[in-house]
Amino acid sequence: MSESEVAAPSRGLPARDLKHLLLRRLHSLTGVLPIGAFLVEHFYQNFKAYGPGGEHRFDTVVEDLQGNPVVLYLEIFAIGLPILYHAIYGLFLAREARHNVGSYGYGRNWAFFAQRISGVLLVAYIGYHLWMTRLRPELAPELFESSGGLLTYGYMHDYLTSVHFGIPTWAIYFLGVSAAVFHFANGLWGFMIHWGITVGPKAQRVSGFACAGLGVLLWVVGIVSLYAFVSPSLADVALP
Repeated sequence: MSESEVAAPSRGLPARDLKHLLLRRLHSLTGVLPIGAFLVEHFYQNFKAYGPGGEHRFDTVVEDLQGNPVVLYLEIFAIGLPILYHAIYGLFLAREARHNVGSYGYGRNWAFFAQRISGVLLVAYIGYHLWMTRLRPELAPELFESSGGLLTYGYMHDYLTSVHFGIPTWAIYFLGVSAAVFHFANGLWGFMIHWGITVGPKAQRVSGFACAGLGVLLWVVGIVSLYAFVSPSLADVALP
């Protein structure tokens, strides 16, 4: 099923097709709730590193989150498991997809292709990001003794200005943030079609502009937050 197709009704479908339809619907749903909602919230929290007092604000946010015992269960069951399912089934869809951008260069064909490519990139990026920012404090606590085991602005600055795999870490994050924003914004457009929210070319065109606008806004927030960590001077720039 392409991004431009409305999902077929479930009545009368063979059991195998119904199974795939339900799995696709669940894949689409998890991409918006809870993963998309978490992405927006995560960007919002990181954006607190920008502006006067950004370093202290970010450290306070991390302390509040990591000091709340409920957060661990939310991370596992409300975020971790949905991301795991979305990633595994997304890789299956990427493998099964038939890309025809070489023959038909329409914008939606390219968007469909980019959705699959960005999804594959995000599997690697999220795993790397999770290891370095969430699991490392747990598995290598000696590296975080000075902060009481907490992830700090100082750690993020040192980490993002280092080099991994021969690439500046901030460049990896620039690519990862860009891929995440596109995947979410384009996926949200497809979600509204598949779930019957936008029916007809006009509604889909309007929602396309709206999702693109949301994507640009999130990308700006994500990149500004990234460079607030990379450049401490930017973290002290006054907010407009």
